[in-house]
Amino acid sequence: MDFLKNYPRVIGMFILLLFIPPLGWIFTYRFSPYDKKTSWAIATVCTFFFVYAVFISPQHEFVDVGKLTRESFCTRYNEQVAKLAPNLSLTVDENNLKIDGDNFSYDITEKIKIAAQVENNFVREVVVTAAPKTTDESFQALNCYGLVIATLNPELNQDKRGEVLRELKLLETNLKENINSSTESGRITYSIKTDGGKVTFTAKIAD
Repeated sequence: MDFLKNYPRVIGMFILLLFIPPLGWIFTYRFSPYDKKTSWAIATVCTFFFVYAVFISPQHEFVDVGKLTRESFCTRYNEQVAKLAPNLSLTVDENNLKIDGDNFSYDITEKIKIAAQVENNFVREVVVTAAPKTTDESFQALNCYGLVIATLNPELNQDKRGEVLRELKLLETNLKENINSSTESGRITYSIKTDGGKVTFTAKIAD
């Protein structure tokens, strides 16, 4: 009977704590039917869920990389361009893709091309080829690799994406030097290889 008597207060307390924490804390302090220790424990847990839902979770959106269609890949890639490199002109124009069966490609710049292998309607491998001649072109290519990583591993922050590039030795050597390395992040295997001035960056999605 005590539970039924306090039911409205308990429900009201949880609603306020989960959706309007400041009012929830005041309500908990004044009207909680529980003892002080239990009340503050409940308030702390509810506030944590509020902070996670509002400030943390949206920054780490879950993306099933095994379910990226051509459209969703292009959309997510362009979203990363707008957020991370808006001034570098590295977007993909989906209306002007070169289609080869299920596969597609696009010339991002004169020296940078992105291509994707598609199986059963889903992107399985992304390849970025570049032939940079200048420092600016190398900078563009490096940013394009980072954008692909951000597209396929959206849970990685800037530092973590930098670690992937560092493991590929891209932050230690010039793109004109010989590089042949690979690393894994989540379900993605990234590799980089240079050959006679041509740089091939590959992101392969595990089955």
